[in-house]
Amino acid sequence: MKLLQVLAISVLLSTPLFSQIKFDAEFESGNIKSAKTTDSVNFIVETNEDIGGRWFYFRITGVKDKYIKVTISNSDANRPVYSYNNKDFERFTETESPQYNVFKKTFSEDTVYVAYYNPYTYSYLQERINDWQKSEFVKVDTLGYSPMLLPIQEIILTDENEPNENKIRVWVHARTHPGETPSSFHFDGIVNTLLGDDEVISFYRKKFIFHLIPFVNPDGVFYGKSRTNFSGIDLEREWNKADSFTAKEALILKNRLKEINNEKIVSVFLNLHSQAASYCTFWIHTPQSTSNYFYRREYQFANLNTSDNKYFSQPDYRESNLQSYFPEGWLWNNYSHNVMALTYETPYDKYSNGIWVDNENLCELGNRTVYAIAEFLNVSHPKHLIIDNESAVAKGNIISDSSGLNFYGNNFYKVSPGFGDNSVSYNSGNLKKGAYDIYGWWTNLSGAASDAMYKINTDSEHLFISKNHKIESGQWNFLSQINLNSAGNISIEISDSATGTVSADAFRIVYKGETTGIKDFIIPESFVLYQNYPNPFNPSTSIRFDLIENSNVVLRIYNPLGELIKILVDEKLESGQHEILFNATGLSSGVYYYQLIAGKSAQTRSMVILK
Repeated sequence: MKLLQVLAISVLLSTPLFSQIKFDAEFESGNIKSAKTTDSVNFIVETNEDIGGRWFYFRITGVKDKYIKVTISNSDANRPVYSYNNKDFERFTETESPQYNVFKKTFSEDTVYVAYYNPYTYSYLQERINDWQKSEFVKVDTLGYSPMLLPIQEIILTDENEPNENKIRVWVHARTHPGETPSSFHFDGIVNTLLGDDEVISFYRKKFIFHLIPFVNPDGVFYGKSRTNFSGIDLEREWNKADSFTAKEALILKNRLKEINNEKIVSVFLNLHSQAASYCTFWIHTPQSTSNYFYRREYQFANLNTSDNKYFSQPDYRESNLQSYFPEGWLWNNYSHNVMALTYETPYDKYSNGIWVDNENLCELGNRTVYAIAEFLNVSHPKHLIIDNESAVAKGNIISDSSGLNFYGNNFYKVSPGFGDNSVSYNSGNLKKGAYDIYGWWTNLSGAASDAMYKINTDSEHLFISKNHKIESGQWNFLSQINLNSAGNISIEISDSATGTVSADAFRIVYKGETTGIKDFIIPESFVLYQNYPNPFNPSTSIRFDLIENSNVVLRIYNPLGELIKILVDEKLESGQHEILFNATGLSSGVYYYQLIAGKSAQTRSMVILK
């Protein structure tokens, strides 16, 4: 299809000395209304507004070796981006862009392109689609055409060698608001992850059909709009209207969703957006506007996305009442809690941890999104295994609970402090030989234990890991790396042997590769714990460790049953090397364990008393 001609906007400055400097937007997604100067050095740029004027993307020519300062009068850009080739964009430095909407620089080339954030144009999308279509797992359909005759495209991603009847449906769409280009790089990360060649992703393609809409609003993208289509309509707010009054683009997507849901209802619906605020967010819908069950499930989905995610954390969430004119509102009104429908916002400038947004970390968010979807729907592969309470074995006075927002699945177990008589056990089933990372999930409870003890066993390894259940609830928390030297099981037990209430919820076991040959789990960054010497020993041995920084340190000794028999250290120690003498007089021969906790890190090693 022949592309429509972009409306050219060019401003040629009249000052004779600077008559060669030109501002224009004569290309896809370009947006500039005017550029003015009073002194031939300082320039005021104004964008074309629809609902706001945030998005800008323009070209400046005739600027080589000339210092200019540009202020965009009606935007809110924090250190925008520039490129000399209209392909490789970088941010202005803090010195070059010391405040919002301002940049100043002596450019090294005659032509420079400047944008609010990295552009993601219609033509670039077609390049990406051409690459993705090389995969046997991708089919691209045109659902219809926009008012300006651009196609609204759907990428269907699944393994067609498997029958589709029982597959889980997932819908992801982006660029309803065309200026929100970070959402497209987030979208790219989702697609690129789903086209990976590892066993887990291959398994997901057999279990899911992904319906992926890269541009809800191709006209708005092509013509450089900020938040509307070509006619000035905000497509995000079109979903509660009668069909005859609904904008064409929204109606096409609504009809496609009806078609899919008539076959099998979509389980997850993600509406990708970007926001000016310096953090990611999910807009979680209040229980008053949905239901208590749906509200809790939204939190679970959000928590899975923020697990393993340095760019997105739980305090970043926001809540709002669900409105019927949004796509999530339409889905709720028609399909209730059957569709987990959420808006996922990514920022333009910084994440809440202070890291600047770039295309690479946006793609990382897309990668985490894929695994979070599978974990939320409890789709589990032996190399990315989820063990929930359905397969756990509870012994003694264990209570099942489903209160709160931060547990995984349908319930969690809890147990009051005791002496190890009450426990919950989990088993991986048979796994192949290799190294595995093990993560635990717990919920936030009143009076939670600060020393919940996990016992992790294989045929050749026995580890004791202590974790503080007062913190880091509602997420995957790393417990240990463990080796299977041959195919076998990993068992995990958590008991009431603690000083507070313990929650037993879920575990994730992730294959990391061939065995490392190291039986102790990965050494924490905050300290190094050495093997005791001598070992075996009778009656005494030295335990040596190095602290990277000043830390609160606890050094405990456990017997073969995991029972605490002695605390050697419980105090704040300075950084550097420390050596503690342990005297085992009165203890019988056997394997014992010494555990060092420094700050939030813990490590356990075994030692042998031989008499």
